[in-house]
Amino acid sequence: MLETLRSIGYTLDTAVADIIDNSIAAGATDVQLEIVWQGQQSTLTLSDNGRGMSPEALREAMRPGSRHPGQVRHKDDLGRFGLGLKTASFSQCRRFTVLSKPQAGEVTFRCWDLDYVNEAKAWNLLCHVSDESLVEQLAAQPQGTIVFWEKMDRLVGNLQLGNSKHEALFGQYVKMVEHHLAMVFHRYLEDNSLTIYVNGEKLSPWDPFLTAEPFTQRLIDETLLSGQVVIRPYILPHHRRLSHPDLFEEAGGLRGWGAHQGFYIYRNRRLLVAGDWLGLFRREEHCKLARIMVDLPNTLDDAWQIDIRKAQSFPPTTLQGDFKRIGTHARTRAVEVYRARGRKLKHTHSIGFTPVWQENVRLGQRHYTINRQHPLVKDLLEKSKGQSSALLHAVLRMCEETIPVPLIVLSEAEKPREQAVPYENVGDEEIMPLLQDLFKDFRAAGRSAADVRQMLLNMEPFNYFPHLIDKLPNA
Repeated sequence: MLETLRSIGYTLDTAVADIIDNSIAAGATDVQLEIVWQGQQSTLTLSDNGRGMSPEALREAMRPGSRHPGQVRHKDDLGRFGLGLKTASFSQCRRFTVLSKPQAGEVTFRCWDLDYVNEAKAWNLLCHVSDESLVEQLAAQPQGTIVFWEKMDRLVGNLQLGNSKHEALFGQYVKMVEHHLAMVFHRYLEDNSLTIYVNGEKLSPWDPFLTAEPFTQRLIDETLLSGQVVIRPYILPHHRRLSHPDLFEEAGGLRGWGAHQGFYIYRNRRLLVAGDWLGLFRREEHCKLARIMVDLPNTLDDAWQIDIRKAQSFPPTTLQGDFKRIGTHARTRAVEVYRARGRKLKHTHSIGFTPVWQENVRLGQRHYTINRQHPLVKDLLEKSKGQSSALLHAVLRMCEETIPVPLIVLSEAEKPREQAVPYENVGDEEIMPLLQDLFKDFRAAGRSAADVRQMLLNMEPFNYFPHLIDKLPNA
């Protein structure tokens, strides 16, 4: 049976997160994680300051399936099956020990060792700890629990001490754990209700919604099932609107921008699903800016099909219509931001946006054309005559028909940061004369200075130069 528990599908990072769930359920505010490289003797130690367990409670906690999944639990409990401690630990190691100390109590410990079980052919829970310093460490605390993993065969495999490449690979595993914990518990870390240290370094939260960014858009919140389910859609900024270049890589998370789009399912503020359309939509490059927070209580675990690993979840049939409606709206807004090259979707006054390029649909196919009503294009067309006019129209048509759309889409998807910003390397001295000429033309046509300035703010490419528009006359 214990060998079977090793095959549920945990990875190192998800297994560690499951152990921390127990710490949070025990009221811990501080978690210390030490992952030590010693080749085949590598170990993992997780200690917390939560409510410790009595000897009886510890024995019960070490028993597989120590409670029924339907059992009524405290609203802040992150467990469900009573299997997390055992399955998570055995998925990564062949021996694990739990030491615990309740308030005003003594340190007790129990150990499961798969090799001993196989050798003795008996399901004996051992009263054994291989590292006595852990007993001393816990005895010095008012209360707490320590989980100690040894014989980490699933992680270490054939890695050998003294091999620099093997040590570097082990270090990568540790980094993956850090990133995963910063993501899964980010809301606990953000409100300082929990601190997590990995090898002495304090983790910073990973906010998937970029709530501190000025161009992040939060759509209208919705509640379902009489307030039990709370949904908060966010539209992230285009990467050109991020306040710092490093934010692009950071916001991409563990799997990248495309893979992190969709619904983020939380149970008691703990992240279960880090971006997924839950079978309602496909992942699309132009929808990658949509991220939707969904908060659930633990009373809905069964309806949402939350598995033992707390790694997947699906909405009940009765809510799928609402989720599709909310997802459709968020995806639409995300596409608008994506195609608008990062501008906030808010047109000032009654003046619409004037792009250089337009998207048109003919016979079910999308075509991109140069906007003949753009003031600069319109002026050029009006000034050309005869053969020159025909040639100009032909050149515009040639540009429209030969746009390398597949190449642009591929480049934007694979290397978005390498896409140049319009007029990025053009000096203000080249743009200002164009602005001044247009300003004069519009004023001569009878428009007020305020209206002309507003038109230019909503006209491509001048919308990228608001500081120059501010220099135009007020009258």
